[in-house]
Formats: sequence, C-alpha cells, structure tokens
Amino acid sequence: MRFDRAVLAVVALFAAFGRPAVAQEMPPNAPHYVKSLEAPGLELRFLDFKWDQEAFDTLRNGGTHPIGSRSWVLARLVLTKNPMRCEGKIIPVGPAILILNPAKKGGAPTVELRAIDMREIFVDMNVVAEPPPGETYFVGPAQLRPVEPKAARLDVRLNERKDGVDVITHYGDRELTVTLTR
Repeated sequence: MRFDRAVLAVVALFAAFGRPAVAQEMPPNAPHYVKSLEAPGLELRFLDFKWDQEAFDTLRNGGTHPIGSRSWVLARLVLTKNPMRCEGKIIPVGPAILILNPAKKGGAPTVELRAIDMREIFVDMNVVAEPPPGETYFVGPAQLRPVEPKAARLDVRLNERKDGVDVITHYGDRELTVTLTR
C-alpha cells in the first residue's frame, strides 16, 4: 500500500510539473532563421534579426538602449582550409566571430574578429548574441555605409574575390564590409 501511494505521488508530480511550459511570446526583433553561407575555405552562420532603429542608433552614437549599448555577434565564421588576413592581421584556420562593438565615449563603433572555441554562439535565439571572451585577431573602425533599400532583417552575403572574400552585412540602412584575403 505504501509503495502504491509513493508511485501515485510521483505520477502526480510529473503531471503537475512535467508538462511543457506555455509558449512564450517571441520578442519583436527575434530572428526567423539561422542562415548559412559558404565560400572556398569559409563557412559562415548568422541570425536574421529584425531591424531595430533605436538599438542601432544607440550602437552607432551611444545611448541607453540595452541591446545597443553592448557588443553584437553578427556572424560565426569558420576558416576551413588556410589562414586568411584582415587588414594584414592573420585569421587562423578554425572558428571566429564577427563582432560589432558600440561607440564608446564619443568614438565610433568598431568591428572585431575574435577567436572562439567550437561552442554554439547562437544559443538564445531571442536576443543578439553577446560575444564570449577570446583572442582578438583584428579590430578596426566599423565603416557603416548608408545603403538603399533598407533591410528589414540582418542579411549577410559573401562576395568572392580573386584574392579572398568580402563578408558584407546589411542591417537597416547600413552596410559593413570586412575583407578577408589569402
């Protein structure tokens, strides 16, 4: 009899707490997809976050928007065959992340390529990923050129060149190009 009560208690607990949680509403800028691109010797993944003018303005000019005041992982890259260079700095074979750092103390935003281990960087699909610590391979000014039309979601494309590849991010009305050379 005692065993039966214990089994019933465990079953009741699973029934009460083992149910799937009620679906949470997705944030308005949540991505729709994890997208993958490839070029010779390069694999790239990114999330297509929705354009957020206020967050991007904070990232570019400073401000208080919580997402715009911290660094953003734009993409995860894996060099698969040979090292490449970015502005003369060596990017070794293996995984790296492309980061857009916010403007600080009246300065401009910067772009960074940083080493990362093989962990999945896009763990929480509801927020722009924060970069984990790692060795910085390259950091320089983020040349955010105005472009038309405005992209409703973050988009990345690869432009293969004779001597390497351009990684081109398009977010809202701005485009950023990072050139990797062989």
